Amino acid sequence: MAQTQWKTQVVNPKKLQLDPYNPRIEVEKGVTQEKIRLKLLELEDVLDLARGIERNKGLFYGERIIVVEEDGKFFVLEGNRRVTACQMLLSPSLIPAHYKTRFPKASADTKASITSIQVDVAPSRAMAEPILTKRHTERSAKPWSPVAKMRRAVRLLDNHSVEEVAQLLGTSVAQVRKLIRPYRLLKLALELTVWSPDERRVLEDEKLKTNPYTRLFTLSATKEALRAHFDEDQNIVSALSQEKFTRELERIARDFLLGDPANGGKPKHDTRTDPREYFADLLAENQAQGWKQSAEPVKAAGKASKDSATGKPTPTAETSMQATKSSGTSQSSTAQPQGPRASVFFENLQCHVQDDILIKLSGELRSVNHVKMPVAASLLLRAMFEAALVYRIRKAKKWADVMAASKQGKQPGRDPGLNELITFASVHSNGVFLEQNMCKTLAAGTTKTAKVYLDSMTHMKFQEADPPTLASVANNIRAIIQYILNGN
Repeated sequence: MAQTQWKTQVVNPKKLQLDPYNPRIEVEKGVTQEKIRLKLLELEDVLDLARGIERNKGLFYGERIIVVEEDGKFFVLEGNRRVTACQMLLSPSLIPAHYKTRFPKASADTKASITSIQVDVAPSRAMAEPILTKRHTERSAKPWSPVAKMRRAVRLLDNHSVEEVAQLLGTSVAQVRKLIRPYRLLKLALELTVWSPDERRVLEDEKLKTNPYTRLFTLSATKEALRAHFDEDQNIVSALSQEKFTRELERIARDFLLGDPANGGKPKHDTRTDPREYFADLLAENQAQGWKQSAEPVKAAGKASKDSATGKPTPTAETSMQATKSSGTSQSSTAQPQGPRASVFFENLQCHVQDDILIKLSGELRSVNHVKMPVAASLLLRAMFEAALVYRIRKAKKWADVMAASKQGKQPGRDPGLNELITFASVHSNGVFLEQNMCKTLAAGTTKTAKVYLDSMTHMKFQEADPPTLASVANNIRAIIQYILNGN
């Protein structure tokens, strides 16, 4: 690399553009600078970095920021976190509203120190890559996480061949390929539209532990269950219907990537999970339908490849993963495996929010036998319904409003009752639920009927709880409870 092609320049950090290709964060195309700052604040400890800059009255000496000029603007290749901190120290108006009270106020000395900073201007992104690699692998800069390394390699492939990326990163083609497949799998999960904002923040965090999730897809039992293989570009290809594959992908992502409050905040499954047990229903369905797992396709006909799970050579297969029926077996006469049963009461209830009360109640409600213990089931269900609404109202920061509304003509200090919670949350303009449908469900006569029945059981006006009626009540309010427990 010819050092003479590089230059040094003094700039105001506010004039610099944060890099949308920063491998530390996952952002969409055309992302705004405001959203990049927010991502870095949420995921990359920029708040602590800003506090350190204020304590030091400026940036630490030793390593300047690296930028590249594109379309007449300087984009930050190295030092996005520091530049973000400086921008907000210099212009507090850039600080997102919910960070303003925590973000440090820059002193006059700090502002004077960071108003003009020296940056190294790279001739191009490609010429900066070897230096960035060394900084984040061999030197003192914050190391890239496994996810950041994957994201960086895949983004480089947009403009370079695998061989060129390997040269830029100072590694082998084989190592680059090892980074591509897991990121493509993670990207598939990220592109699902089912995630709540909190869940998406977890999935986009570069510190996310992805190995249990990505490893699962390399196992032969998983490929057999999903009727899947990887193409030449390391994309997974499944012979399942799009709807079924998407449903399975969501299940896998939830179980292997997202923390489960019922499991101490850790994902339900890890690398010790047996894929044959995990995909038992799919494998049974494949067997019943006569599907046969073929070898994974290779890059070109006539060349051998290796199975990613075993490392053993696999034969050439130009038409792998095709549906082959067992001879003499008719699909219509094949016994179909039973799918999961719908809940009669709350057998399948899951809690995905970190709230001790809801975790305990959901666990007991899930395990109670409403036929043998209808009174206990009634009491648990009413407690769960009320606790879920309280949680949702508090999460929406509307508790003070519902308390104020409930005090009209009431004794001071009295908490709002279930009826008041339902009434308040069912009004869309109160802001408890963003979805009109949830408000309509709460305001429906079926919900009011369920509430009256549960009240009668709670206050012991009727000692005889009726299991069929209790099951009907459960159907009326199950969707509301599960919606809240999903973290929406």
